Amino acid sequence: MIAGDGRYSRLETLQGAGLDAALTELCERRQGLFLATPYLSFESRFLERAGPAIRIRATMSHNVVRSTLSQPPLRLRVLWNLARYGGATRILEYETAGDTKTLLLAAPSVLAPDEQRRAYRLEQVGRSTGTLGSQELALVRVTLETVNQWGIGVFCVDPLPPSGFQAGRMVRVALALEQGPAVQATARVCHASGPYLGLVFTPPLEGAALDALSPWLLPRLAEAQRLWKDRANLRVLMELAARPKAAPDGVLLVCGDGSFPPKVAAALGPQPALRFVYPAMAPFREAMTCQPPQVLLLVLTGGLEESHRLRTMLENVPIRCPVVALGAGPDQEQTRALAAELRSTLFLEQSSVLTPFFPRLMLGLIRKHWPAAAGPPPDPAG
Repeated sequence: MIAGDGRYSRLETLQGAGLDAALTELCERRQGLFLATPYLSFESRFLERAGPAIRIRATMSHNVVRSTLSQPPLRLRVLWNLARYGGATRILEYETAGDTKTLLLAAPSVLAPDEQRRAYRLEQVGRSTGTLGSQELALVRVTLETVNQWGIGVFCVDPLPPSGFQAGRMVRVALALEQGPAVQATARVCHASGPYLGLVFTPPLEGAALDALSPWLLPRLAEAQRLWKDRANLRVLMELAARPKAAPDGVLLVCGDGSFPPKVAAALGPQPALRFVYPAMAPFREAMTCQPPQVLLLVLTGGLEESHRLRTMLENVPIRCPVVALGAGPDQEQTRALAAELRSTLFLEQSSVLTPFFPRLMLGLIRKHWPAAAGPPPDPAG
């Protein structure tokens, strides 16, 4: 688990059924991993379960496997629950099939927390950049890779000088966070691997520097944890998105009032077909993915929470159909302004649903935007 400030707390050891489920998920996701000896570490990727064993991609030669990885101790290290976990394993077989080389590993009996950091380092940092300055007055441009309130990981854009940036050295840090503040601090280089450096803020951030970083960092930490908890639903949606798309059909009504859809259905009649979802991202994305609508119908009440939710939904889900906004709030000018912000094709007052004009309008929009699927034109005398 991760606390509100990103600190690790109550990281549980994976064993038994929980371990089996975790290994299966890691294989299904083709998750990255490390095979580590006391002196060397090799990056690889899960491929599949093979009974009590695990098949991974072989990123090293057969000679390296025999001379280095075949001798214990050998550990499998993975990222799980936003933390590093590790467990003992051993090489069972080096397999070659054409150009494909794989390793068969014994599945660990347990995966225990193997995290050396005090807190999760955020990886969703956007295009955040900065500079490092050594005590010898050398400057190196960097891009930010990971960050928490105790330290950062960076990629050095400029070649590193021969001295000044080795492990243990103190450097000056100046960061420009994407859509966020500038942060200045001093840090100690705790490890270096080629152009990648890991640094710990020394002394720990406090005062103005911490006040500048926290409002940018904490919401992103909360979002990372939400995405982890919701990973199963996200995987289902990704699989749905990868399937062949059904042809657009009917009207999708997005409304927070469950008593309103029957009125719309009665007004439309049997055609076009009506579907209904509440204004929430997951059901909206699923509805738009499984069966794209020919017309998207939004009910706007003008509430701030609803406005923010609808903006987020429409920004994150591709909309390729006409959008009709129904103003249902007491302030029609406010809901009309919101409809303009949401780039709706049309704005109507909610009472329009009860007029004969409404079903003809829906069929007219479908006929105009989807001529191949709309069928005959609406009857003007209907």
